[in-house]
Amino acid sequence: MGSPMIKISEDSVKKIAKGAEILGSGGGGQTYISELMALQTLKENKTTHLIEAERVPNNALVLSVAMMGSPLILKEKIPNGLEAKNVLKLLENYFGEETYAIVPIEGAGLNSLTPIVAGLNLGIPVVDADGMGRAFPELQMTTFHISGISITPMAISDEKGNTIFIDSISNEYGEWFARGVTRLMGGYSWISCYAMTGKELKRAAVKNTLSKAMEIGEILLSESPPELKLEKICEFTKGAMQKGKVERVRRMKFGKFYGGEAEIMGEEKTKIIFQNEYLVMENQSERVSVPDIITIVDSFTLRPITTEEIRPGMNIYILTMPSDKKWKTEKGLDVVGPKTFGLDEN
Repeated sequence: MGSPMIKISEDSVKKIAKGAEILGSGGGGQTYISELMALQTLKENKTTHLIEAERVPNNALVLSVAMMGSPLILKEKIPNGLEAKNVLKLLENYFGEETYAIVPIEGAGLNSLTPIVAGLNLGIPVVDADGMGRAFPELQMTTFHISGISITPMAISDEKGNTIFIDSISNEYGEWFARGVTRLMGGYSWISCYAMTGKELKRAAVKNTLSKAMEIGEILLSESPPELKLEKICEFTKGAMQKGKVERVRRMKFGKFYGGEAEIMGEEKTKIIFQNEYLVMENQSERVSVPDIITIVDSFTLRPITTEEIRPGMNIYILTMPSDKKWKTEKGLDVVGPKTFGLDEN
């Protein structure tokens, strides 16, 4: 897994789009829009490469690029793809140097491909790493944060070209300001934050995440039968799977997050608790909880079912996959463990 340098092609974009939805744990947004943007940019003969974190010079400037806000709004307000240029230039002017490489904040869902769109438009390589290894709902829920990297300075842009510069006293405040600005910009924005050096990147990032998504996508796009594909994904990710049918879904609010519970009948009765993502899966045999990845896919199409989409009557597979070891530390669990989401850890 991982490669010194991979030229981004239509094939790699399609594979990343498929695999990144699996790693989204029911969140992160569908990759449809960012995949279309990347494919369109490739047709304009623009190029970028995926590079390993270890190939980034220690003193180089690395910036992140991501979309923030509601993925649903993207279908109504299509980005022009150049917003990333606005936010990167704002931070480059601040630091007085050019961006050596772009690193994703989350290597799952639509933000797996947002940095690739930026890299293609600007001719900047994209690091095969990210700050989550999955999807989480808030900007401070990153391995960059637990490694002590500041979320600000941050640049935010809308699709019209308006930009805002943020400097905050903490990463939590940075997230709060960014979310407020994003609402004012119509529900979604493009952001650049977590400026770091190559040395900090190597220490803080979850590595080889885009090539991991690409590998999962390759399995999904193969000609194998559906269940065999999932078995191969579980073997590759060291995960597990079970089959069932959604019997009941109850939606509720957990503090500041909306979510709910789903009951699934298979070999045994399984309960799944979700908010923006699937957070807990438990039955008599086992309990898997955040930060590990819980993904639900349609039994026939293997399309990941998001937390907004899950409904009674669906025939599904539940995939569980271990998260990066950085999340299993005390610092990591303080930021993204069950207690963060108001859930019991037992």
